[in-house]
Amino acid sequence: MKRTKLFTLVAAMMAMIIAPTVQAQPGGQRPGGGRPGGGSFGRGGPSTISVSQLLQSEKVRNEAEIFDEQVQELREASEKIRTEARANQGERVDPRTLTEAQRREYFEKRRKEFEATQKKVDAAVKDILLPHQLERLEEIRLQLLGARALQLEPVQKELKVTDAQKTKLDEIDNGTRAKAQEMFGGIREQFQQLGGDGEKIRALMEEMQKKMQAVQKEAEEKMVNTLTDEQKQKFKEMKGKPFEISREDLRPPRPQGQRPPGQRPPGQPGQRPAQ
Repeated sequence: MKRTKLFTLVAAMMAMIIAPTVQAQPGGQRPGGGRPGGGSFGRGGPSTISVSQLLQSEKVRNEAEIFDEQVQELREASEKIRTEARANQGERVDPRTLTEAQRREYFEKRRKEFEATQKKVDAAVKDILLPHQLERLEEIRLQLLGARALQLEPVQKELKVTDAQKTKLDEIDNGTRAKAQEMFGGIREQFQQLGGDGEKIRALMEEMQKKMQAVQKEAEEKMVNTLTDEQKQKFKEMKGKPFEISREDLRPPRPQGQRPPGQRPPGQPGQRPAQ
């Protein structure tokens, strides 16, 4: 495994901890829009999970008892909304040709366009799915978000989270991200010092992963402990029956024979040798 790929994996794991926690917006998307993720039913920010993303998983659809006819209807509605949104965007601009002020204005415009599109997709999902299906999807979403769901406005409203508790949750989140950034500030230099020693690199990866898991676990425990016993019980009920699934399971299946993004066809220069 190449060092660059290993570093990318570490950076991705770090992002789970140091990325700003989601705030209250329809569909759970992040303020600022984030970089949209792809999907058949819509798009969601990288720091959260939307109902649209959950619908990518056949396992989730089966759990929520969603019919094939609904899946097809959702795909068609989402594609229509996205096609109309692209048609209304006008000519795309290369941000590198803009001034700093123009870039801010351009990205703010794109953020608002993305949010408007997502709201339409969310509305379509609610129109097509039945109440019990939506309820189960929301329960699964809260399970995947874990304690970070406590910073979502609808969850805080349901739990009657006080202003003092909200402040404490923000302090825990900020402290956790600062701790993670400090912990992994020299990760790139550590990889460079190891050269191409695969065994040492794997050992470093395992060490980093354990540290990140410990930091994340500590943060989640602190967040949950900001709640009263009554709120903890209510939060548990909101998550419903336990459902085993990971974020990896939410990735849409790649069509058979399609190469992962960025991978070159066999025989072309620059392809990583088979392991």
